[in-house]
Amino acid sequence: MDFSTFFINWEELANVGSLPADQLLQYVMTHGMGFVYVFVIALMAYDIWLNAKQNAWYMKKKFIFLAVDIPRDSEQTPKAVEQLFATLSGAQANVSKKEKYEGQFQLAFSFEIISIDGYVQFIIRTPDYWRDLVESSIYSQYPDAEITEVLDYTTDLPVHFPNDDYNMWGTEVILVAPDYLPIRTYTEFEDKVSGEFKDPMASVIETMSKIRNGEQVWLQFLLKPTGGDWTKKANAAAQKLAGKKGPAPKKPWYQDIFSSIFNLFVLNNGESMFYWNDGEGSKSKKDTKKDDLPSQMLHLTPGEKGKLEAIEHKASKIAFECKIRLIYLSPHDQYNPGRVIAPVFGSLKQFSTMDLNAFKPDPKTKTKVEWFFAKQRMAQRRESLIKAYKYRSGRTGHSHFILNIEELASLWHFPSMEISTPMLQKTESKKSEPPFSLPIFTETKASASSTDDLRKQLRTAKSVDFDLNNKYFEKKFAKHDDSDVDDKKAVAPKNLPVK
Repeated sequence: MDFSTFFINWEELANVGSLPADQLLQYVMTHGMGFVYVFVIALMAYDIWLNAKQNAWYMKKKFIFLAVDIPRDSEQTPKAVEQLFATLSGAQANVSKKEKYEGQFQLAFSFEIISIDGYVQFIIRTPDYWRDLVESSIYSQYPDAEITEVLDYTTDLPVHFPNDDYNMWGTEVILVAPDYLPIRTYTEFEDKVSGEFKDPMASVIETMSKIRNGEQVWLQFLLKPTGGDWTKKANAAAQKLAGKKGPAPKKPWYQDIFSSIFNLFVLNNGESMFYWNDGEGSKSKKDTKKDDLPSQMLHLTPGEKGKLEAIEHKASKIAFECKIRLIYLSPHDQYNPGRVIAPVFGSLKQFSTMDLNAFKPDPKTKTKVEWFFAKQRMAQRRESLIKAYKYRSGRTGHSHFILNIEELASLWHFPSMEISTPMLQKTESKKSEPPFSLPIFTETKASASSTDDLRKQLRTAKSVDFDLNNKYFEKKFAKHDDSDVDDKKAVAPKNLPVK
């Protein structure tokens, strides 16, 4: 709820506070405080009931983990992953009020980059009924990708701290400025002189591959498809920057309810202790009306014009509600977050711009705690963060922020062919079928004769030690005779119309 236009009349509140105790209690109980108490309790009860319904619905869902590997010689850019995210936005569900009361809500994808003992892997967690959507969106951009269903790598790791085997550092990564301001995207990583693309993923992969045996680094992007309502905030910011007067803001649904309550808090002199400043007849210290300012576009600095264009560009693309989590796990004897986290988080800093937006650790979830029961608070934060990561929770921690598909493709995309990190899993080569025009080898008498000559040479070779009569490898790798292919043609279904 936005209470930015809510004000308190401190003078009248002080008058009430000066009343004797018995009169103050009587005033409070007869001027709506009992109603406020009941209203707050009702909201809390509804929230608890709705959470229980949602948890029951969520526990019935099955999620799968897909490990994705692409060919080493793939020439795709992050633009391909941007299209992938655009396709996945089709998973947005329009939950009706009835379905909401039944506990249904919008599910999220989890796009993850993990490093275990320096082995780097790209993982996608998705509801099982979205598997075809995920795989088709990947294959449409990377036809030769290998997608393998794997187990959850977080299952056997601890959730309670302090722990005898592991130590942990973690945080949620949040934006520095309002989310209608964009971060630096992959389009800005191209050398304007040579035209060469400097893949920002190279730094992320390289730093994550440098960890030692026993250590693990997890980077999670929890993405929930969303509609276009968020663009209203972006458009309002752009109009304000341009000096234009935007449409009057819609009055919040709760304002009338609270206004009725506030009207109860009126003294004998008619002064109210609380009021809304909505610009439409509500009480205000200043009753003057300023003339509309002319457009300031001609007076904007180059930086302000660039910011305006960046806001409008971000609002022009599909977006997701996003949470980012970063976790480092290590045995106690190797635990060194400064050695691992500083370069990993530094690789995220390359997406920051000083005039628009940037990333920073969330101070409320970061596991480094000082002052006042530091050990207890640190243990509690570690447990809360790692549980939120393992369960891919969208509720725990910092609130969601908006990133569009171009920003997401910059943060999470398959590395380009120039990245040669040895511990990054890639498929060795593209899979392809032979062209139709390629002649198929058939054994002739000449070729049979040359094969016999080769066998004679192999039998007489002293350095060769294998059994030519062993048919194991021939059976395993030899191509079968396809002479009966024509006999196995598919038959058209009976309900297919024919001439």
